[in-house]
Amino acid sequence: MSLIGQRGDVVLRVAHERDLPAIDVLTEACYAPIQASFVALLGEDCYETVQADPHESWEHRKAAQNRRLFAEHPEQVWVLDEAGQIFGFVTFWVFPERSYGHLDNNGVDPARAGEGWATFMYRHVLDRFRELGLRFAHVDNGLDDAHIPARRAYEAAGFDRNVPTIDLWQRL
Repeated sequence: MSLIGQRGDVVLRVAHERDLPAIDVLTEACYAPIQASFVALLGEDCYETVQADPHESWEHRKAAQNRRLFAEHPEQVWVLDEAGQIFGFVTFWVFPERSYGHLDNNGVDPARAGEGWATFMYRHVLDRFRELGLRFAHVDNGLDDAHIPARRAYEAAGFDRNVPTIDLWQRL
C-alpha cells in the first residue's frame, strides 16, 4: 500500500492509478473557489483572455497537471484514504540538485475542511523532503481570500517565510 502515515482510521499513502478519478473530482471541488476568485478579481473577459486556455477548461488543465506528475513520478502523488474513500491528495516535486522540494496541487474534500488533514499531509511531505536531505521547501499561494485556508495549513506545517507578490492587470 506504500503507507506514509496514519491518523486514526485514515491512511496517507502513495496514490495508485485507480485513485486518479477521485483526485480529479477533489481537484475540481478544491480549486473551484480559487478559480471563481480569479474571475471575480480579473473580470470574466480578462480571465478568459489571460488565465484560461481556450482549448481546455481549468478543470481539465489542473487534472492534467496531476496526471502528468503521476505518470512521471507516481511516488510524488499521495492520497488520504479512509476505508477506500479518497478525501484528500497532495502532489510535490523534488529538486535535489537545488536542495529543495515544492508542494504543488493539493486539496481536502471541503466537507472535511478544518479537521487538520491538509497540515497532516504537508508535515509528511516535509518529512520526506528532510529524509531526502533537502534544505528548503517551497509552496506558492495566492493572497486572495480563497487561498486563506491553504495559507493557514501551510503556516501550521511550519512555512514561516513569505514573499508577498501581486499581479497587476489593466484594461487597454
